[in-house]
Amino acid sequence: MTAAERFGEWSLEFQEEGVVALKLKPSLSLDDRYGAPEVAFVCNQESKYVVVLVAPSPGTFKNQQETVSVAVQRTENDFDSSDLLQQWDNEGDYIFAERPDELDKFTSYLKAQEADGIKSVNFHFPNDLVTGAGTTNQVVIDLSGFSKGMRHFQKECEKAQ
Repeated sequence: MTAAERFGEWSLEFQEEGVVALKLKPSLSLDDRYGAPEVAFVCNQESKYVVVLVAPSPGTFKNQQETVSVAVQRTENDFDSSDLLQQWDNEGDYIFAERPDELDKFTSYLKAQEADGIKSVNFHFPNDLVTGAGTTNQVVIDLSGFSKGMRHFQKECEKAQ
């Protein structure tokens, strides 16, 4: 069982011993065939290893590439200079970022958008053309409570086990 603390749409969860996670509360999928996508920051308190994971709705992500280009943007359709473009690693069912520079840029981007009054951002990443599914996945990341939740997550991550 996990204990949880809420920050807007985010929850700080104490999972197995020494593991803490900041998770976006999954929203219901508009299409009943798929479950809701998941977004989580996870920390191993002993090793201080931190990773952010994005798992699209089950069955919607098909990409065999080792790295995946992601775009995080304020609006659903228009690309502009405020977008964040990164390369994330692909684990098959989910993608993740674990390099400190990528984590810092992603976290800073989300905090800045929340501070600017943006309620959510759109996280885009492609299926690959090899699988024949040349579509782009989109996960909406609600920013309500993110900065406060991240402060608590970072404080808990720094605690020694």
